[in-house]
Amino acid sequence: MKRGPANRISIVRKISVATLAAFADIGFLSVLVAWQAVRLAPTLGHSPANLALLISDALPLAFMLVRRPAQAITVSAADWLSAFAAAGAPILLTPGGHPLVDPRICGALMIFGLLFNFYGKASLARSFGVVAANRGVQRSGPYRLIRHPIYAGNTVTQIGFLLANPTGVNLILWLAAISLQIIRMQAEEKLLGQDPIYAEYMTKVPYRLAPGLY
Repeated sequence: MKRGPANRISIVRKISVATLAAFADIGFLSVLVAWQAVRLAPTLGHSPANLALLISDALPLAFMLVRRPAQAITVSAADWLSAFAAAGAPILLTPGGHPLVDPRICGALMIFGLLFNFYGKASLARSFGVVAANRGVQRSGPYRLIRHPIYAGNTVTQIGFLLANPTGVNLILWLAAISLQIIRMQAEEKLLGQDPIYAEYMTKVPYRLAPGLY
């Protein structure tokens, strides 16, 4: 059966969006992580736990280099903007201020968040991306407990960093990051919810970030 002009335009559009997504998020995160590394490097001598934040933000680059092609990807400009903003805001966190709690507690939170984050990324593996897309539904590992374990791990690491570096700018950035992350999760679930497998998964795993809370 021949495809009409409208169908051909739709196919070209989908290919263009997928190609853009394949390179845009990698380039975007590469620049931000490099900048973050330059800012955090001088602090690692007296605050080695800061390395957890840097690793947490750099891990996505490694997974995106080997990810599989998307079966579906959002074409909404708002979804793209919120996804990039959510990914970028935490990377702008900067050392400063005086710890609100024992630095060892801050470090423990950051390391725990990093480990849980890595567990989520390792389980998601080749399905990771910044912009809402369907690269296969993951239901094993930490995804048996919550629907967004990577974001949960990121949040714990960021809270640890914020407690150790409680500046007004960091608080604003973190509040912006968590708000944007919620918008990002909703965009992802709207797209993934079109997949019957994910729709069923949401009924079995009702919580997004914390069992019994949200």
